[in-house]
Amino acid sequence: MCGTLPKRWVLTIMAMFGAMSLAFLRFNLSSAIVEMVDVGSQDFNDSAMGNSSDLQSEFTWDANQQGVALGSYFYGYSISQVFAAWCGRHFGRARVIGICSIVASILTIMIPVLLRIHFGVFIAARICIGALWGSFFTLMHGLFGVWSPVDERGKHLSIQMTGAPLAMAIGFPLNGYLAEDCGWQYPFICTGSVGLVWSAIWLLIIHESPNEHPRIHPDEKQLINTSIGEEVETDRTHNVEWVEILKSPRVWSIIVASFLEHMPTYLALLLPTYIENVFHLGVKESSFLSCIPLITRAVAYFTLGWIVDAIIAKGYRASTVRKAVYFTEAASTVTATGIKASVIDMAPGFSGVIFAIMNSSGSLMGFITPQYAGILREANSAEPNKAWEVLFLTSAASYIVASIIFVVFGPSRVEPWAKKENAETDETEPLKP
Repeated sequence: MCGTLPKRWVLTIMAMFGAMSLAFLRFNLSSAIVEMVDVGSQDFNDSAMGNSSDLQSEFTWDANQQGVALGSYFYGYSISQVFAAWCGRHFGRARVIGICSIVASILTIMIPVLLRIHFGVFIAARICIGALWGSFFTLMHGLFGVWSPVDERGKHLSIQMTGAPLAMAIGFPLNGYLAEDCGWQYPFICTGSVGLVWSAIWLLIIHESPNEHPRIHPDEKQLINTSIGEEVETDRTHNVEWVEILKSPRVWSIIVASFLEHMPTYLALLLPTYIENVFHLGVKESSFLSCIPLITRAVAYFTLGWIVDAIIAKGYRASTVRKAVYFTEAASTVTATGIKASVIDMAPGFSGVIFAIMNSSGSLMGFITPQYAGILREANSAEPNKAWEVLFLTSAASYIVASIIFVVFGPSRVEPWAKKENAETDETEPLKP
């Protein structure tokens, strides 16, 4: 594959599998918890919180505790974004991604052992896994800012983003079968092992930039540098324009929109629990049904990036096309071609840092949504369907508001402060990725 494909497409395909690996580690608990825990139980005792010596017995976490367990990953994920961008600037984005993935995969494999020690240790491990994987999308945005020609960004981002729903569509039923037939430990062991394999391959074949790749074809290097060389000097060579970024209304529009749009996305955490709780189906059936909307999302991600790039190539303004796509999308299906691609459009050289801030705000929904669901389920224990109805309606309203904010206030061009470094650069000095 690496010898025949252009290196930028090798990066994109590996990024897709990386997104799959991340999703495996992020959502393995969503399937396993149906087998681990009596999801209808409201009881609680200390022995059920991880001190039992029998790992095959069910835990009896109430709805709030299930929300904490499902959302714990996102505590770490939400706080690590900006620090990850800083590490990528100083130590290399590809290198940081690979090392973080290795450590997160090892911790995932150890989850059954950590649960035997104590529930709190398990929560701490999930927070650490989230913090380590918080580097991925942030640093990938920075890598695409260096590797992706302007007219290919939609394709590259869409293919990468296909990995998450595709992994969930595969992982939900597979983890359900593993949990029910082999034991709830196996979703953690198998997904962690997949992460280790991906990490090793990534570190072997991925490089920081076209100019640093030892085997890239000269024509491809010239194509990439011609496309982005005059547009951006990557943020590894200059100080981040923090003041300009933080006072930019356009940046704040995508921060707020990202926060609100993620509520429907993180409902996926609760799909197996919802199906079991409302329809009283087993882990296999609930996991299988949970993957159906995710298959639709994966197909949309894969196809719409190509469509959007084709429309932009015909001369239509990129910002207008991205906003139109974002406004018409349903349940956060194609944000790769909308809000995520607009981050690179508005400030290519600082896209990793801005994406880190944006993704941090969005990932807050990762622990707010399951805990909000837990509160609703507790308050409506006599009418469980009502709790889920309120949750779905709130989620829909959140996405509609996000769409309006992005379309009205979102970026429409390269921001002036994002051009500043290029304007001050000596024209005789070559641009360095």
